[in-house]
Amino acid sequence: MSNGDPTETVSKARHIPDLPVGVPPIGDAPSRALMLGQSVALVVLLALSVLWVVVMSSLPRIEGTMPLPGIHTSAAIARDSLGVPRITAKSLPDAYFALGWVHAQDRMWQMEMQRRVGAGRLAEVVGEAGLSNDRFTRSLGLYRLAERAFPQLDEPTRAALVSYAAGVNAWMKENRLRLPPEYTLLGFRPEPWTPADSMVWQKLMALQLAGNWHDDILRAQLNRSLDPKRVQELFPATPADAPVTLSSEGGKALLDGLPEAARTMPASNIWVVGGNRTESGKPLLANDPHLGFRAPILWYLAALDAPDLSLSGATVPGVPFHVIAHNTRIAWGFTATQADTVDLFVEKLAGESAYKTPEGSRPFVVRDEVIRVKGAADVALTVRETRHGPVISDLVAKDVAGPGEVVALSATLLGEQDFSIQALRKLNQAKDWAGFTNAVKDLQAPVLNIGYADTAGNIGFYTAGRVPIRKSGNGMVPARGWTNEGDWTGWVPFAKLPQSYNPKSALLINANNKVVGDKYPYLITATWDDGYRASRIRDLLEPRRKLTPADMSETQGDIVSLQALELKDLLSGHEFKGKTARDAAQKLADWDGRMARDRAEPLIYASWLGHLNRAVFADELKERFEAIAAPRAQMLLEALTRRRHWCDDVSTPEPESCEDMIERALEQALADLAGRWGNDMAKWSWGATHRATFDNAVLGKVPLVANLANLAIATDGDNYTVSRGSYVADAKATEFPQNHGAGLRAVFDLGNLANSRFVIATGQSGLPLSRHYADMMKDWQANRLPWPTQDKTFAVFKLERGR
Repeated sequence: MSNGDPTETVSKARHIPDLPVGVPPIGDAPSRALMLGQSVALVVLLALSVLWVVVMSSLPRIEGTMPLPGIHTSAAIARDSLGVPRITAKSLPDAYFALGWVHAQDRMWQMEMQRRVGAGRLAEVVGEAGLSNDRFTRSLGLYRLAERAFPQLDEPTRAALVSYAAGVNAWMKENRLRLPPEYTLLGFRPEPWTPADSMVWQKLMALQLAGNWHDDILRAQLNRSLDPKRVQELFPATPADAPVTLSSEGGKALLDGLPEAARTMPASNIWVVGGNRTESGKPLLANDPHLGFRAPILWYLAALDAPDLSLSGATVPGVPFHVIAHNTRIAWGFTATQADTVDLFVEKLAGESAYKTPEGSRPFVVRDEVIRVKGAADVALTVRETRHGPVISDLVAKDVAGPGEVVALSATLLGEQDFSIQALRKLNQAKDWAGFTNAVKDLQAPVLNIGYADTAGNIGFYTAGRVPIRKSGNGMVPARGWTNEGDWTGWVPFAKLPQSYNPKSALLINANNKVVGDKYPYLITATWDDGYRASRIRDLLEPRRKLTPADMSETQGDIVSLQALELKDLLSGHEFKGKTARDAAQKLADWDGRMARDRAEPLIYASWLGHLNRAVFADELKERFEAIAAPRAQMLLEALTRRRHWCDDVSTPEPESCEDMIERALEQALADLAGRWGNDMAKWSWGATHRATFDNAVLGKVPLVANLANLAIATDGDNYTVSRGSYVADAKATEFPQNHGAGLRAVFDLGNLANSRFVIATGQSGLPLSRHYADMMKDWQANRLPWPTQDKTFAVFKLERGR
């Protein structure tokens, strides 16, 4: 058996700093100092050698044959030059077994962290840094819900989860001495994989793709300190008579205490083009889901062939089913609907152990959790649950609501009888629109927009998942829990959810924009995403015919920001006093809105926008401004046009105009940029500061190894371009690292499914010394889709029934 993951690319990795070769002399004994220095160097060298051996030994074996218990007959795993496996199995259980094996080979540590985050067991291995996550996910009970859902699934889904878990466990048993280096660094070994470990991923995705309920907390805070009319101007759908407010300190503590797993940044693009618009006469489907960046990226490409099932596309390590893919008949992809599926309820206490309801007091349902913490004492957690859901205000020390009140969280992802993971399995095996709709009917959370195309020439779109119907209100602010006013009375019927099948336009587009008209009888959400990306996609595709897969990919890479074109017009006609400001304003006036990494204009624009946003809102929002520090286009446009009173700085005696703010913000931005990048604007570039960053959660913090584990690359785009380039700016708006975007791009050709193309942002492996750790980054940066490769199989590994 050979290790087929050569290490020649280690020499091409980023520079590793020189090792220390000595220490300062001690007293007057240079020889002692020299000896000590040599000893230190030797210890460091030995430590690095051990680490090197640990890391190298964890690289997967990709050639040979392995007899294993648990596999029924056999499965072959053929890998190409990008490390993407094609699994060929004689039975479906063996196919899932082999997928579990290859996921564990390449991404076992990612899978480990994923299940620990969902189970609330992160602190066991990382110490107190994992406590906020564990307290939150234990309070929600995500893993308990996954365990309880497993027996409710249909038999084929349970069988697939069991076969997959067997494959993961077989790999762990055979490679107990060749585990990823993170296990060695943190000093523990993995427990056996279970079906609930796979199922909890869906709960985490539902939490991250829920409507932005964090804004519910912010609005409830602002209602206590701002005129309600002002809050309505910032968030137009906010009720003018919002009945419940949250304390500033308590609300801030609640927001600050939310772990990464609960922070929402949902976005994606999808479009489907009918055959009368394409060169082949068959549909094309393009999809690029947008999530937070990390190394490795969430997605893992794989192909699978078994009796009655053939799949190619994107999987998630830890889950046995393809998520965005095609089989032999259909293709599908997703975007987040951003449906409002999470509500907050303020409950009034009725003594120490009960709360008020319209029918009288009711005791809390109480459960006790014990969180183990590495290097510290165990932490006891008492979770109180109401009729609406778990009390989350218990997670912070401050009073969040009023005296004698607590805040509970209600979410569709916490519902019983969740068949969402079953929906994926059925979707993998669907053969037509009827099978597709039958599959997505099982989806509970998250609510997703799902694009569809088939080889018969049909296209479609369905918004699927549980959308709550409220007795009153729109979910924008917390409701009074002791009344029935905000209670959920049911779900939007599946047949009434937004859908389209073979529209006359032969074009279906969604980029998280509104999916229903104003006359739609149900509330999906009161706050839809800006429509810039969807408008741009429509502008590019609607006039065209004879479209090809290359045209789809080109559209995915489009970097024109319609938001920038709209906002930069605010500079036109303004007489700037300083020459530098006039020159910069002229550059922006002549600019085509392309957020290109080799141009200065995107950098000037982004910095000006950040300073302008702060100048307009920070004086009135004060410490709560940081929650909206990332500019919101429509909110800023409203303030600079129809709501111009926001431009007056309330902290100064003299009134300021919007023109004052526009000029002041540009001058400050240019001064800060000059201080960071020099005075010559011709040498500035967006890519120097807008770099996609993919940090490795554990190895990225280890000296020397961090240089290999953490990845970064210059990128185009901003939050409003089709090629999504979301960023978090620094305080001076001079650095704009990209932290969110299209970690996967896929284009499906229903005229020739073998011509469907994919790319992920990093690489297949989670091991920094693997040549597949980052070998797709350059293609991803250039918007090329390299898989499936056109070269021959690189290596074949066989799993056979054995001991």
